[in-house]
Amino acid sequence: MILRNYIECPACQTPIILRVGVARQRQPFTVACPACDSAIRGETTEADDGLPRFHLPGIKTLDPGEQSSGWQIVTTYGDLPNDPASGEFSAFLSAEGVFGNHFPAYLRFLNTARWFGERADTLEHAYTFYLKGRWDLLDSVMIRNFDEFWPESPTTLDRHTFIHRFIFLLVACMDPKGIHPRAKYEVWSRTRRKEAEFSKCAYSVISKPEFNAINRRVAEQFFNLLRNNAEWFPALAIAHLRAYKKKVPQGWRVPVGRIDALRDAYRQNFEVSCQMLPLVIRMQNISEGRDADSIRDPANAGGWTPRGLNDRELVNNINQYTKAKAATKEAYLNRSPFLRNYWNSSFSREVRNSIAHAEFDYTMHDGIVSYKGREVPYYVFIEALIRQMTLLAFWLDLCKLYKIYGSRWDPQKNFFNSLA
Repeated sequence: MILRNYIECPACQTPIILRVGVARQRQPFTVACPACDSAIRGETTEADDGLPRFHLPGIKTLDPGEQSSGWQIVTTYGDLPNDPASGEFSAFLSAEGVFGNHFPAYLRFLNTARWFGERADTLEHAYTFYLKGRWDLLDSVMIRNFDEFWPESPTTLDRHTFIHRFIFLLVACMDPKGIHPRAKYEVWSRTRRKEAEFSKCAYSVISKPEFNAINRRVAEQFFNLLRNNAEWFPALAIAHLRAYKKKVPQGWRVPVGRIDALRDAYRQNFEVSCQMLPLVIRMQNISEGRDADSIRDPANAGGWTPRGLNDRELVNNINQYTKAKAATKEAYLNRSPFLRNYWNSSFSREVRNSIAHAEFDYTMHDGIVSYKGREVPYYVFIEALIRQMTLLAFWLDLCKLYKIYGSRWDPQKNFFNSLA
């Protein structure tokens, strides 16, 4: 439904007819004044009678009887993109026309993602107990809130497995091209024939406090973005349209709140992801018959040497790899083409470098991001954040794999206890 209010811009006092499409009980929104481009923030909430109401702190409301030709109309639709210039009254009907037969399927994905977003705090509580190994509290939270998804009397292996399978239900909604499962299979499959070697490596990794710290930081990034889902939900439609190979309407706009917070999230996602890459490289080393921490022998000219790196950029072991610059780390993903594609689509180097500097500029009224002389729709930036969320889930799953295999290594007997 569309909720309408008559307000005055708090900056330039332009009279505005504000129209907000309500899709949830609490719908935060940010719009731009058409006259001065100032941000106007508020939310819709559900009143005691079950009907939505505006909450507009610091915003003056006006008498609708005073309408004249000077009123500006501002429309936002919450969880769906909209085209302000089209005059389309319903974002729902507009999106249905663009998606065609794919629209019912997309709505199911959107509703699932919204369901997870409404439970972000609860799921984060459960995952915090998982990280701490507080199995009794983990079971309690999951059974109380997600009983249909949680097994009765779970084993420790069940807990590792089911909480990440549960998160994957959200990931599937955000990854319509299926990059996540393909990259996962590519990396995971390397442990199959060398499980004992990987188990020994995993035991040494999870025994260090740095492992728990990075696992926690990845989880914090993931749940912070899930909690702030109102910022990226509308761009989810763009990601699905691309997967269906349908054209994105040129005039589509994605509502945006606080872009500075999203820029910070982007940079932090990149930093924690770089810290996770040594885990992938260790698995690659093991699969190719090397010691987990040894990437190449400097005396062997035919060792693991990605193209495009000069001699000074090549690394010989994990310690050097960890200290290398980001471009060097990325180059060593050449053994994992699906993961490399996943990485590149999540962290475009051009965008990544630009948002860290003053060249990154956002004009709220027209939804355009400018960097290095280029102008692109804002939703391109948000699409990358959506992809990054699924990549963060990939890292959480990778930490789980290390925990499972590390827990099956017996250091006293120097023996791998099979998962079977």
